[in-house]
Amino acid sequence: MLLITEASVFPLLTLVVCIFLMSCSSDLSERVLEYAATYNAHDNEKLMSLYADDITFEIVGVWVKYGKRAVRELAEWDKATNMHMTVSNIRVSGDTVTFKLLETNDWWKLAGMGEVQYDPCVMVFRDGLISEMRAAMTQASVDAYARVWPSIINWAKKHRSEALRELLPDGHFIYGGEQARKWLALLHQWRSTHSRSVAIDEEINS
Repeated sequence: MLLITEASVFPLLTLVVCIFLMSCSSDLSERVLEYAATYNAHDNEKLMSLYADDITFEIVGVWVKYGKRAVRELAEWDKATNMHMTVSNIRVSGDTVTFKLLETNDWWKLAGMGEVQYDPCVMVFRDGLISEMRAAMTQASVDAYARVWPSIINWAKKHRSEALRELLPDGHFIYGGEQARKWLALLHQWRSTHSRSVAIDEEINS
């Protein structure tokens, strides 16, 4: 006959709780990796199935999007710009996961940045679905963006003002696949002009 005492029950319960928490931690880590893989495959239908209906998606200090319709527009933008993400340093605490994210896409490349880093990224789960996503751009990425954006926007105001008004109504980005393709076309034109200007300056100064 197995004798179970109070003294033996507590370690057993502790072990069970630890195993449960480890299992949950592993499960949420795998969900983050699944999210990244789905995003990189640009399988937007599957991606939408990973979000709660009332998903909140925030780029800290930049904008906040609410609901699946808004995040679908982001996903369509990312698909059109060939976005690829790499996640690392995944940490799980309860229903919340934090990680680092490295993002590349054709928009960043044409702008001359190449990549953008977010640290931390925070993903909150509810009933197995992503209910909140927050990403903070690193200061180095913020500074890199601040260096290139004035050149792009000033050139567009001077040479492509009508296109710029369409792309930035009231000064705000409009996301979606079609808008992304128009931005890429504009950036190709800016980069061509910018590259020629740099080459002329280098020739003059040589």
